[in-house]
Amino acid sequence: MGQVYWSWEAEVKPGELENFKDNVVRGWNETAAKDSNTLINQWVIDEGGCSVKVYQRFTSAKHALAQFADNPGWEKLDDYLEPSAMFVCGDYGNELDFLREHGAVFMQDL
Repeated sequence: MGQVYWSWEAEVKPGELENFKDNVVRGWNETAAKDSNTLINQWVIDEGGCSVKVYQRFTSAKHALAQFADNPGWEKLDDYLEPSAMFVCGDYGNELDFLREHGAVFMQDL
């Protein structure tokens, strides 16, 4: 089984940027840094401070799926953000199919 990677993007709710950084990003990054199966974890924000995106890469779909239980930040996202898109790539198999119900787009290599 190969690597899985995704990008997830959202709009920051008005007045919630600092709360988002303090209550989600900091802990999220700490959780990812401790996980040897998280190969890439990077939050970025647009110059206007309104749109954020996270890029993550995992050793497998199994380990990507584990992030939803292991990283408490997922449960807090809706407090600060309005999701706009998610793209899942790599060897995702069927383990991440539940993300389709949440609007994720599954991409394939050309």
